[in-house]
Amino acid sequence: MSKFTPVYAKAKDVLTKQKFAEPDWDKYLTQTCPIALMFGDSGFDAGRADLPAKLRKKIHDDAKHTNAVAVFFLGGGPGEVICNAAQNKLSPGNWTERAAALKMVKHVYHAHKKGGQDVWVYSPPKKHNKDVFTELAGCNEKTATSKLGDETEIFSDEERGLMCDALGLSLKIAMDAQIKVDAKGDDTKKIIKRWFLDETCGDTEMNDAISKLSAGIKKICAACNSTSLVFTDYLDWRKQRNDYFGGAFRGGEGGGFPVIYLEGAFTRLKGNSGKLWLCAETILHELSHHEVSTQDHRYDSSGLKPDKAKLPFAKTIDNADSWGYFMLDLAGYLSASDLANTWK
Repeated sequence: MSKFTPVYAKAKDVLTKQKFAEPDWDKYLTQTCPIALMFGDSGFDAGRADLPAKLRKKIHDDAKHTNAVAVFFLGGGPGEVICNAAQNKLSPGNWTERAAALKMVKHVYHAHKKGGQDVWVYSPPKKHNKDVFTELAGCNEKTATSKLGDETEIFSDEERGLMCDALGLSLKIAMDAQIKVDAKGDDTKKIIKRWFLDETCGDTEMNDAISKLSAGIKKICAACNSTSLVFTDYLDWRKQRNDYFGGAFRGGEGGGFPVIYLEGAFTRLKGNSGKLWLCAETILHELSHHEVSTQDHRYDSSGLKPDKAKLPFAKTIDNADSWGYFMLDLAGYLSASDLANTWK
């Protein structure tokens, strides 16, 4: 399960149908902190955004030790707390599934930052090379407890803040682009021609581009503003994640909510406000895959200037980077030097 959506569906199923250690944990998870209720049919419920933090506090407070050295010699760490909470011989399913569900929720954040856009972030442990359910399947208690105690996450708090900032900028750019495309002004048409129309194109292709961009950007705006959008990382890319900015599945994953995978080339830009536009372009690029089913015919590094022989209209209007850079350019967030480096 490298995709996030199957992990979401599995956690929802376990939390809804299985029972935890009685009486304390089962009562806590059904009354005080009903984490099953945050798993909606179409994504996380923003009205339950406080529940993962409540769960993290409960696990932390119940742990006898949180220092890694103390846990190693004395036990009683967060992993042991989760392991014990999952024990219930009368419950359907098995305890590793219940432990995995708790571990999954523990690493979910409703990230928010002043001036940014709220977003759900799933930040699993760096040490895990498989999804949490597969990671724990078949483990004995000792091995599972160790894995459940892995705390260092793939995204830092600062990186989650970058995601909020970049998403906020992405929404601003997409909304501005939507208004301008729908207005069909001459200046907008010049920029549409720049990014999409090759030398053989005319009014027919211009009208086709306006129609497709108008419909697609509306969907991208809605995704940017979604209360159920999830950012996470793609497990299959762990060893090469620093080579990638992000990813998304064309047309979505079928879960009813948008999922974007953000990688090392994106998160290493934290603290570099001058490159926030590139983070926004990554999100807009990936959302065009997710919402409009664009493809990767060509990336910015190879040049995005339309050309009948190399990059004709049929490909530019279906090319994710062309969509991303067009929106940046139209909204005024592409510098002259970055334009020159890309439109070639």
